[in-house]
Amino acid sequence: MQKFQPTRIERGDNSLTIQWKDLHQGELSYRLLREKCPCAHCDAVHLRKDPFHILPPDDFFENLRLVDIQRVGRYAVRLIWSDGHRTGIYTFEFLRELSEGVS
Repeated sequence: MQKFQPTRIERGDNSLTIQWKDLHQGELSYRLLREKCPCAHCDAVHLRKDPFHILPPDDFFENLRLVDIQRVGRYAVRLIWSDGHRTGIYTFEFLRELSEGVS
């Protein structure tokens, strides 16, 4: 069994609210979630492996919406974004770290 298990994940207008089994509650902005996307492409950008990557303008994040949340087994969720991005699998452990400001 995973250490961190959400009991409720709720989409808001600009953030995701997660209630955890241990009663911790975290709110994660869509901007933070999209910026911290753990997929291979975004990870390369985060690690500056892509020298041609241009950071998106602020209005990109203002217009960004979370379209869907898909459960991935018992350990993660896939977030589907309005810009078509859908390859990030966010483990519950990673989401908990983000909600505690660890990552």
